[in-house]
Amino acid sequence: MTRHTLKTAYVGGVVLAASFLSSAAAGQEALAPGLAFELGGGGLLAPVYEGSKDYVVTAFPTIRFGYLALENGFTLGGGDGQGLSYRPSFRYLGARNVADNPELAGLSDTEAALELGGGLKYASGPYSLFADVRYGATGHNGFVGEFGADYVLRPEDTTTISVGPRVSWASGKYMDAYFSVSAAEAAASSFGMFDAGAGIKSVGIEAAVRHDFDQNWAVEAGVGYDRLTGDAASSPIVNVGSKDQFSGKIGIVRKFNIGF
Repeated sequence: MTRHTLKTAYVGGVVLAASFLSSAAAGQEALAPGLAFELGGGGLLAPVYEGSKDYVVTAFPTIRFGYLALENGFTLGGGDGQGLSYRPSFRYLGARNVADNPELAGLSDTEAALELGGGLKYASGPYSLFADVRYGATGHNGFVGEFGADYVLRPEDTTTISVGPRVSWASGKYMDAYFSVSAAEAAASSFGMFDAGAGIKSVGIEAAVRHDFDQNWAVEAGVGYDRLTGDAASSPIVNVGSKDQFSGKIGIVRKFNIGF
């Protein structure tokens, strides 16, 4: 039996969602012309679908942009990570198939979705704040936002530990796609009709650790907890599952630095 998870990738920071980061720190030192990035992947444990009490292990990719420096002096990324930076963000949500989840009998399947967007991050010393907003280019066609903070510890030069709170917001179209029950679905199932509206979807906390073995290889691990709130928590779909959503991941990354 194949099951699909909503959280499919861990990339950058401690966000348990697909994103690739670029930092445009002000006042950075001149970089030698070249391109730096990281590629990798690993295993992710997450709910089968948002609100499910069952879990599944899936593979995830890591894609992280470091910097691009041209001979004419143009530089994108790099820096020490302090100050204000931006980061393009994406997330892939797997389809929710009723055939694989009998507790949802009578509901319609949801299509796989690709969310695209970006965000801002501000870092000062060991503290950082971020806000990401994405649009469902396929699937739900709604907006989602993630807001959070991190406290970063570096017990040694090769090890980084971070932990902080998270808040997730979703628009009406997103909530309708994943938490509403239409009149037709209510008639065909044991669920009551429910119209989920926009609002805060979950609150939680995430923690991550990274250890760099050398200049080429690093291992990353993270855990997360989210508590569904508002209309998401009140949805009949979640009532047969769980408001408490846990996740964990471990993976390895390879660093690349290509000179021009």
